[in-house]
Amino acid sequence: MTKLFSAAAAIGAALLLSDMSHAQPVAYHDDAGVVVQDRTGQNGRFRRAMVLYERGIYDRAREIFSEVASGEGSIEAEGYAILCSVKMKVPGYEPYAEAFIGKYPYASPVSQIKFAHALNLFDIQDYAGASVEFESLSRYSLWRQQMPEFLFKKAYCDFETGNYERAALRFNEMEKHPESDYTAPARYMLGYIRYEQKNFAEAAEWFSSSVSDIRFSSMSKYYMVECRFMLKDYAYVTAEGPGMLDSVPVDCRYKLMRMISESFLVLGDTKEARYYYDRNESSAGSSTASSPKTRTDYFYAGSLLYAVEDYQGAIDNFSMMTDRTDSIGQAANYKMGYSYIRTRNKVAALDAFKAAASVASDPVIAEDAFYNYAKLSFDLNSDASVFRSYLERYPQSGKKEMIYSYIAVAALQNHDYAGAIEAYDNIDVLDEGMKDNYMKANYLRASELIGKGSYRSAVPCLKAAAYYSDRRGMFNQMSRYWLAESYYRDDNFSMALSMFTELYNISALYGHEESYLIPYNIAYCHFKTENYSSAEKWFSEYLSGDRVTWKKDAQLRYADCLFMQRQYGEAADAYGIVLKSYFDVNDIYPYYQAAMASGLAGKESRKIELLKNVENADAGAYFYPEAMFELGRSYVRSGDVEKASGCYDRLIREVKDSTFVARSLIELGMIARNKGEYELSLSRYKTVVEKMPLSGYADDALLAIESIYQSMNEPRKYLDYIDSIGKSSLKTEDEKEMMIFNAAEQIYLSENYQKALVSLQSYLDSYPQGAKVPQAWFYMAECYKSLGKSDQACDFYMKVMEAGDGSYSELACLNFANLAYGLQRYEDAWRAYVSLGEMASLENNRYEAMLGMMRSSFRARLYDESLSSADRVLADSRSDADIRREAEYVKAKSFLATSRREEAYAIFSRLASWPATPEGAEAAYLMILDSYDRGDFDEVETKVYSFSDSSTGQTYWLAKAFIVLGDSFVERGEYEQAEATFRSIIDGYQASAAGDDVHDNVTMRLDKLKEIMQQAAAQNE
Repeated sequence: MTKLFSAAAAIGAALLLSDMSHAQPVAYHDDAGVVVQDRTGQNGRFRRAMVLYERGIYDRAREIFSEVASGEGSIEAEGYAILCSVKMKVPGYEPYAEAFIGKYPYASPVSQIKFAHALNLFDIQDYAGASVEFESLSRYSLWRQQMPEFLFKKAYCDFETGNYERAALRFNEMEKHPESDYTAPARYMLGYIRYEQKNFAEAAEWFSSSVSDIRFSSMSKYYMVECRFMLKDYAYVTAEGPGMLDSVPVDCRYKLMRMISESFLVLGDTKEARYYYDRNESSAGSSTASSPKTRTDYFYAGSLLYAVEDYQGAIDNFSMMTDRTDSIGQAANYKMGYSYIRTRNKVAALDAFKAAASVASDPVIAEDAFYNYAKLSFDLNSDASVFRSYLERYPQSGKKEMIYSYIAVAALQNHDYAGAIEAYDNIDVLDEGMKDNYMKANYLRASELIGKGSYRSAVPCLKAAAYYSDRRGMFNQMSRYWLAESYYRDDNFSMALSMFTELYNISALYGHEESYLIPYNIAYCHFKTENYSSAEKWFSEYLSGDRVTWKKDAQLRYADCLFMQRQYGEAADAYGIVLKSYFDVNDIYPYYQAAMASGLAGKESRKIELLKNVENADAGAYFYPEAMFELGRSYVRSGDVEKASGCYDRLIREVKDSTFVARSLIELGMIARNKGEYELSLSRYKTVVEKMPLSGYADDALLAIESIYQSMNEPRKYLDYIDSIGKSSLKTEDEKEMMIFNAAEQIYLSENYQKALVSLQSYLDSYPQGAKVPQAWFYMAECYKSLGKSDQACDFYMKVMEAGDGSYSELACLNFANLAYGLQRYEDAWRAYVSLGEMASLENNRYEAMLGMMRSSFRARLYDESLSSADRVLADSRSDADIRREAEYVKAKSFLATSRREEAYAIFSRLASWPATPEGAEAAYLMILDSYDRGDFDEVETKVYSFSDSSTGQTYWLAKAFIVLGDSFVERGEYEQAEATFRSIIDGYQASAAGDDVHDNVTMRLDKLKEIMQQAAAQNE
């Protein structure tokens, strides 16, 4: 409420009245009604002076009163002479009046002198002084005709000195007196006081009682309208207000038109509201007396323009409100947020809603603004944390399921299946649509993990996909198939067998490739658990099927099953079938196993015939040392020691596995001894003892040496020899342990990882607390890593890290971190890189840890950590241009994900200068997207074509940029151009990698665009 028209208007009107002191009849002196007599004895002169006084001719009356007073000594005449001076406001009259009143306090003119003096003070707006004089007077000392003026002005002095309640009481007292020219002013003032006190209902009543007086008609009507407006009686305002516009003072007209406009707006008549707003603006613009607009003026203008859907006008006016931290500021920000949405500037809308949410004046607005702020933060910045903050502040909002479903669907559209699963996991009860999306997200996430070799992490995803899908459906069966496969790859053979068997029993996945593989997988589960008879059955089942993709492998395993069941003749025949169809001299295992089976079946010549193939194989081929050694032994048994020696010599020269070197030397020593060549034999055996003391064959060589010296009858030489090599005592337990470990280590070093795993596990079983346990764990981890079993490798690296063995823990930590990162176990990777950074003694590893911390924390959405790590990478002088660009990219994306948009886009702007790089191309795309999100579609077009002209090889981001261009055409209503843009992407873009979302996004947009174009065509018909 604004004070538009001062209460002085009432006094101005009242002062138009004739002076009541001039109007009383000559015949009366006071209320007693005594007839004036000739009290001076000179009837003519005093009476004449009184007549002049009563007619307002105070100067002549004063002369006569003065003459009478000086000539006759009349106190009354003296008093009237002073009264005339007071009436004429003669400068300096005050001392004379004061002296007379002090000397003759009871003289009859005293009350009139005081009253006249009070009126003079009132006229010069000395209301405090006038109030003092009025208070000193008794109403009974004045003439009856003076009473209304006395009461009114006395009350008005109270009003002007701030004593509203006493003023109201005194104005109200006039209602007890007969109506006078001061009755309407008093009622008007009562209305005004109640108006100032915001008692609009009572104020309206008083204004209505003063409206009939022409002096107050216009202003009373105005205030009646304003009071009704404040009482929300908008119908009254719209009914009465327009007819008053020409009669109210100009100072009130602006406010009145504003109230009329607002009332029409509240009543829903936006057309009339806009009419009076525009009329008001026009009159204000043409008025030289118009005052600057206030916050409320801008707020109303913005609200009106918002209501009439002039959103840019609303934004312009709301923006002029310099302070938007109170209740109307909150409402302004709220409406401005929606206005920005309608003008397609989502970036500015986010800031407006955020500001509205921070003010608690209107809880309903605050909550809805917070929700919109959260939604825009997610849409623009991929920042879901604001949604979580919203749910923490408004846990009873009922929007939890809707929010997480929205996050999940967005994640699915962006192929972020892990994000979709995380979102759905926050919903207590999934509806059917959510369940469908949830199971798909889990299946697709499992596919990603399996593609990375992360079978263990895929298990819970596949369990969820199977749980939420129809067990009779193909999707469920496929989920269970890959769940079984993941169990198998994680060495959980019993669970894999159970699930594969269940699928086989229901003829699952009929017609699919996986269906034909189920018997094969069941066979392998039995094979891995050493149930060879069952494995044989199922491999045979698979081989008899219609589609045998893995025929060679299945035939080999079938033969292995026969071999392990000691059915050597049948096994040899089975291996022979493989050799017939798939012989390869470097694929040694089939003919090696066929040879072994033949030998065990008593067919030694067939064994040699098969093993001779190894002579043409590469020394690096698998099973080369086994086959060559066995060929040598077969030659020995057949008596052909020369050929045998040739085999052993080749082994010594060509293979890395020192165990086979040691065994070959022992065999050569035996051949030399049998030929009587003792010195040569001793030389062979001593090489094993001295060069390979921990090979596991040194003791055998030492026994052979003793035997040779005994047969030569030179035992003393044997004793001298063992003294010289320090072998005069029996082996300690530690030495035995080292011998077993060394044998396993040599197999590992020869890169025969499958065999090394068996040997290392044997050592661990024998010496669970052994000195070499951490090293054995490390070797097993390395074996699993080399065999592509990353989950198992991580298990053993973790054992090494937990053991804290200094010599291997640093490398184990590095390898674990790298493997975990590759398996998309990003938080595990980040923790490992942190540990590596703390323990690393090698400078390269410290730098690797720093890079790993940056990359893994970013992937794990630990954005505070990624920001600090990126800063450290940028500050390191070892970081080259590519690494620095990557660190800048991580910073920008982390800023964006935490809604620090301005900082993010400052970096994106720099990165976009290198569009040929992955980071630069994505930055260029994001700069284009920012223009789109701000509603600057012309800039989108300019930037897209500039990006296209940059000859970037980053086709994925260029395609994404053209998608944004198509979206901008849709926003501008250029549907044909949008369709052409989308179709050009479909025709010209080739997906760059698995999971590429370009075609999916374009197809979705074309479907939506078709609907839009159909609706537009229908509207035009």
